[in-house]
Amino acid sequence: MGRHQPPTNRSLYLSVAASTLRFAIVLALVVVGVVVINQAFPETSGGGGTIPDGGGLPSATGSPSPSASPSPSPSPSTQVPAGPTEGTVIAVFNGTGVAGLAGDVQNRLIDKYGYVEGQPPGNAPSTVAVTTIWYAKNADKVEADFLAQKDRYFKQLDVQVAKFDQSTQVDSSVQLIIYVGTDYAAIA
Repeated sequence: MGRHQPPTNRSLYLSVAASTLRFAIVLALVVVGVVVINQAFPETSGGGGTIPDGGGLPSATGSPSPSASPSPSPSPSTQVPAGPTEGTVIAVFNGTGVAGLAGDVQNRLIDKYGYVEGQPPGNAPSTVAVTTIWYAKNADKVEADFLAQKDRYFKQLDVQVAKFDQSTQVDSSVQLIIYVGTDYAAIA
């Protein structure tokens, strides 16, 4: 019959090596999983999805200049307390067929939230299906997200939020570019 023999150093080393190898494989799989998930789900905000056709950045048709005179203060009953939007410089572009819509939106945003006109309202290069708020710097994303919330100005719309390239042809002081889409025109 067989005899029981005491463990050798060789079996101890094999056991430690096997455990270490298992740990290294699990760790590598976790790291690969995190990378794959980050690539599969890029950071988006305000309804997600891709930017619609015609949602490219605006090109200025003239020499934009900031407003020389401050906007009149809204009445106390309509003014929102100072918040993330106070003093944020905006440019609004009409991506619909409704004449004057960008100007109306810009004036209401200035009156209601204290935004500052960065350049006169204009037309988008093409029709825009979904209202989109573009922000200049990562710090400006707070203002874009604030305005895109469903209980804010654009109410029940799924407003998209995206970062725009600083090389666009808008005034360099502009922090938010708002493309008013046909979705907004349908409820306005």
